[in-house]
Amino acid sequence: MPRSCLIHLLSCALIVSVAGLDNGLGRTPQMGYNTWNDFLCTGISSANIRAVVDKMLELGLNRLGYEYVNIDDCWSEKKRDKDGRLVPIRSQFPEGMKGLADYVHSKGFKLGIYTDRGDLTCQDYPGSKGYERIDAATFADWGIDYLKDDSCHATEMHAYAFHQYTLMRDALNATGRHIFFSLCGWNPWYAPPDKELHYDGGASVGNSWRIAQDCYDWRTTFNAIQVNARLAAYAGPGGWNDPDMLLGSSPGVANWLRPHQSRTQFSLWCVMAAPLLIGSKMLNLTAFDLETYTNADAISVNQDPLGIQGRPVVDTCPEGEVPEKGTVPSCHQVWTKPLHNGSTAVVIVNFSPEPKYMHIDFATDLGIDGKAFVRDLWLKHRFPPTNSFATQVLGDGGSVMLLITPLELLPSPSVDTVEQKTQ
Repeated sequence: MPRSCLIHLLSCALIVSVAGLDNGLGRTPQMGYNTWNDFLCTGISSANIRAVVDKMLELGLNRLGYEYVNIDDCWSEKKRDKDGRLVPIRSQFPEGMKGLADYVHSKGFKLGIYTDRGDLTCQDYPGSKGYERIDAATFADWGIDYLKDDSCHATEMHAYAFHQYTLMRDALNATGRHIFFSLCGWNPWYAPPDKELHYDGGASVGNSWRIAQDCYDWRTTFNAIQVNARLAAYAGPGGWNDPDMLLGSSPGVANWLRPHQSRTQFSLWCVMAAPLLIGSKMLNLTAFDLETYTNADAISVNQDPLGIQGRPVVDTCPEGEVPEKGTVPSCHQVWTKPLHNGSTAVVIVNFSPEPKYMHIDFATDLGIDGKAFVRDLWLKHRFPPTNSFATQVLGDGGSVMLLITPLELLPSPSVDTVEQKTQ
């Protein structure tokens, strides 16, 4: 049978409902914490989640917008109960998931949980295939606020994948509880519409959708950046491209980056309007990582109500992703994100192994005529009005994050003239 006929048959049988997601959530990218890099499968327990919640409260992360505390894989028993419902591992969640959710809510946070659209999760726990209605109802009964739906043990045929995620979307809608729906399909084809398959794009199904493979080192982080660079048109209030969680530099976790790379990732995620989900050692964050995650200026760029995903306006990097045994290419990018107040957020990134002197012209590169104020969002310095900016940027993932505001938008401020320092 010709492929076009097969696609037609599948799309008729598995047509994606036009009802759409109906939860009013995700007007700005979600912020919070995910257990995977921190605890993997071995430390998923009520006691550890409570400790994380208490630590986040102590650090004041809730005041900055970090609201979701998300449990990843390995939380359920291997078998469902007699009614087909998922059961939290009894020895690790003695009070049940409802009791944990009540505790999380009492501290001002929201609780997220994990499932998979296949028969099994990535770590071989029960998946939600065929149980979408009962699982959604169970999660709602427990007081769950966020659902990550993975794609292990499931077909990659686009029509079936869209259909399975739509089943869970509709099941969540039917509960009447507003649950943030995070698709985790690890592919860019979840973002755009597919007319042939009657698919209206990621925002018609979820509040966010994973667009690349897991980030676990600098190479995979670079790949996620490259994939997301071409998907800006599909993100906006209510639905966001998700290039994976934040990798810190704190010790004792499964995956991490060098400190300056972790800060670059945070800066880029802010400009990309990506979810800010901390995947680091919450109970033992380094001072550097805490400083990164609590930069209110950078967070305000991410949470800007205009909801535009940034794009690279200067890009010397080759197209495509770096293979498993490859190395990040020697190249650089300049990303920009327009903000609701008329300012522009800019991230200059040097992927080359050596430091590089980099220059941007506001008119040519940013489309800003005339002079503008420049504020370095990490050094917290404002420079005199200028129509260009130049600085040396650290190699191997070093970056500079700037806020550029045309003169006419601000009264003349007092200016701290400083050297343009290496980041």
